[in-house]
Amino acid sequence: MKIINKILPFIAVLSLSGCAKNLLNKTPKDRLSPSTFFQNETQCKMALIGIYNALQPNATPAHFYQFDYMSDNGYCQDSWQGSKEIGEWLTNSSSWGPYAKWTGDYTIISRANEFIQDIGNATVSDDVKKEMTAEAKFLRGYAYADLITYFGDVPLITKVLALSDAYVSRTAKADVLTQILADYTDAAATLPTSWSGANIGRATKGAALAYKAKVLLYNKKWSDAAQAALDVMNLKVYDLYSDYASTFDEAHEDNIEVIFDIQYIPTTQSQPWPTSALSLSSWPTANVTADLINSYYMTNGLPITNAASGYDAQNPFAGRDPRLAASVVLPGSQFGSTTFIPALDQVPCGARPRKYADIGIADVNNCSLNTILMRYADIYLMRAEALIESGSTDQEIYDLIDKVRGRVNMPTVESAEGTGLTQDSLRTILRHERRVEFYNEGTRYADMLRWQDVSLVHDVYGYDKSLLSNPSSPATWTFKQVKKETRTFDASKGWLWPVPQADIDINKNLLPNNPGY
Repeated sequence: MKIINKILPFIAVLSLSGCAKNLLNKTPKDRLSPSTFFQNETQCKMALIGIYNALQPNATPAHFYQFDYMSDNGYCQDSWQGSKEIGEWLTNSSSWGPYAKWTGDYTIISRANEFIQDIGNATVSDDVKKEMTAEAKFLRGYAYADLITYFGDVPLITKVLALSDAYVSRTAKADVLTQILADYTDAAATLPTSWSGANIGRATKGAALAYKAKVLLYNKKWSDAAQAALDVMNLKVYDLYSDYASTFDEAHEDNIEVIFDIQYIPTTQSQPWPTSALSLSSWPTANVTADLINSYYMTNGLPITNAASGYDAQNPFAGRDPRLAASVVLPGSQFGSTTFIPALDQVPCGARPRKYADIGIADVNNCSLNTILMRYADIYLMRAEALIESGSTDQEIYDLIDKVRGRVNMPTVESAEGTGLTQDSLRTILRHERRVEFYNEGTRYADMLRWQDVSLVHDVYGYDKSLLSNPSSPATWTFKQVKKETRTFDASKGWLWPVPQADIDINKNLLPNNPGY
């Protein structure tokens, strides 16, 4: 069911009007206010959904697919969309992307704090209060985990502040992490393992544990991250969906692999502009890099750089990992009712995303495809990564990666890479698996930030489209890779984004900014 994002924005109707003194003390009769809200469970649920609603992207560079454009997976040549300068490491304190993420996350936090305060006086049962408070804490933890990933130290606010207290300073990342873990732990202890009917889409115990595993992993708490991932597995609620490509189709939403997502409804609550269908299937800016395409192995489990792989550079998509064709509109492949001819398309790199493009939708501005934020494959790979980084090379690591590969009939680690592998070898395998499994799901750029691997910041290459031009004779095509953009890592900025200048102008206590800004 797709109703989770229906919202009554009661938080935004706090203003009163009038010039006579007695009018200022009257309760408004034409709108809702906190003083008259929270009178029953329905109203409490409406207020709670107001927090969920803030999960939606609040600006173009905040859309999940833009984060692949910032990484080595993709490229957007239009600077106005906000991801180009980030991918080029040219971000500054006035950049749109950091401002969108900062304000989006603090909107979630402010709404969660307001909700936790107000539901305490609601005329509903203690069980309802406890459960809904747990959801609000989960969402607050989600937002703070996002903030510390991109900004490091950030203001920690866990209550509604008076104006006189609003000029807060940044809190050490370690202290914010402590609060995040407390919120996730409280949520996991209270939330149900699943919802049904109209409640599908609300946070669950599994979601709280999964995001606890994620924030622990991102902050190098290897043992605790591995345990939190195992706790999700032990719920016996989730599994890999049988068909990889269909996992991201609207007809197969809310399947057994989905742990947490943003729910959309056609017309009533469709994706905010620009939708994934508009951006990925219509706009000329949804580029897939040749580097990403090259990273998919052959079906025998060998990389294309291996002479024994059977790779043919002039028939480059034959015999490849099925996730490549499921995720990318490749030259010569089906693109809606036509064949994709790079020379006739405007994307500079010569390949488009397929995953989440919702190709063939009647109205690209009315896309209601849910955005999966956490799925079960990530639990397997997060636990595997946590075990590797903790120093383990045990068989369980192979088993976890094999499960993900097995869904698309790719060879096991044992058969492709061997047994008795070192930590470095397993780390390389794990990081490759994350890239090809989660392409265009908004995870790659965050992985780059946390791994701090400078080699991942490099020039963008695509295909020479002029050599892929004759639709009647694709056998004559020549696949030559050419540079499309220069990218150079800026060591002075490191791996953090700047605190937005607009907020610093209001509150100087946010200074000093992150290095390089």
